[in-house]
Amino acid sequence: MPSRRAFLAGLGTTGLTATAGCLGGFDGDPGTDETYDWPTGGGDDLNSRAVPNGVAPRDDPTVDRTHEFDGTPAGDPVVTAGTVLLNAGVDVVALDRGDLSRRWGVAPDDNDAFRYTGAPTVADGVAYVPESDTLVARELDTGERLWSREFEYVFGETTPLVVERGDGHRVVIGAGEYLRAFDGATGELQWERRLDGIVRRAAARALASVYGVVYAATAGGKLYAVDDDGRVRWTRTVDAGIRTAPTVVGSRGSDGESIRGSGDVVVGAGDGSIRCFGPAGEPRWRADLRGFVEGGMAVGHGGVFAASGGRLYALNAENGSHAWRTDIGNAVRPTPPAVVGDTVYVGGERLRGVGVDGGVGFRSVRVGGTRFEREVDGGASYVTAADGTLFATVATGTGSGRLLVLS
Repeated sequence: MPSRRAFLAGLGTTGLTATAGCLGGFDGDPGTDETYDWPTGGGDDLNSRAVPNGVAPRDDPTVDRTHEFDGTPAGDPVVTAGTVLLNAGVDVVALDRGDLSRRWGVAPDDNDAFRYTGAPTVADGVAYVPESDTLVARELDTGERLWSREFEYVFGETTPLVVERGDGHRVVIGAGEYLRAFDGATGELQWERRLDGIVRRAAARALASVYGVVYAATAGGKLYAVDDDGRVRWTRTVDAGIRTAPTVVGSRGSDGESIRGSGDVVVGAGDGSIRCFGPAGEPRWRADLRGFVEGGMAVGHGGVFAASGGRLYALNAENGSHAWRTDIGNAVRPTPPAVVGDTVYVGGERLRGVGVDGGVGFRSVRVGGTRFEREVDGGASYVTAADGTLFATVATGTGSGRLLVLS
């Protein structure tokens, strides 16, 4: 069996090249895959926020189109099948990917009661949308409601997890103290599990398991591994609480089937640290940051990338050591990074593209790492990518927002 180091070396397209204090970061290639999408919050079922072999703008991208909206960004722009799904806080809307014209939305007219958080997930032409306290399956093109399932509590910054099973798939999502799995086609409840605490984030699928394990975290600090039948395989406690969705250290190959990586799972804690656990729940490492990770982390090329306290950090995925960091300025909204090809994209006071190698230098004093900085007339928040194009949301600070499409 390949060693743990060999697995990590295969994460993305290349392996590790640096640890704390070294002059460089991680190696990566610009990418060759020009046909990919971003079908869910977190990018994929691992919450990796990464397309390690994807093509995306690396230098001074051009804004091709913009879409102004009421509200503020509240989740990843989900991009697939000619459609952009955008959570604007007061509504979740479907836009035509070509001209960004509105196709449909989920909020009632003159909505002043509902807030929407998180991002939808798209699978087999269906959008699974967390709408206040109800999971709704909608036809992607028209928004027609196919089925819905109500929870006892509102969703909290979560997104549905789609898990393939046989010829179909299940949709796993948590709200309140319950994690539930539904048949993707019919909405029939497959299992439910009451957890010790409030589920506020997305779940993630384990890299490989005979039990088909998914990971879920509670705000109070419980990390659960739950199998295909809703049974808890293990649980671990982070005393400081958990502030992010679980992110699996792994990536999919360009064929969409092969998977690489250690299978470790990382979470951001309430004390400003990142904790890493192995596939069997064993503690791996802890890394302390300045500030709190908000919105999620990205993994690729042997690194774990997180925005915290006005900085972008790159950590060694094997042992948590600091490879490099760079200032990104104060952020008014969550700014989870995204890795595409050899570039980390992140918001903040500006939209930035940073090489995964971090340039050269020591810790935060570095040269040549930043590939571009773009003023966005507000605070850049969520950044995703599809088919070589970037999709970035901007909070203007006036109760409105903007979606930028850059190439």
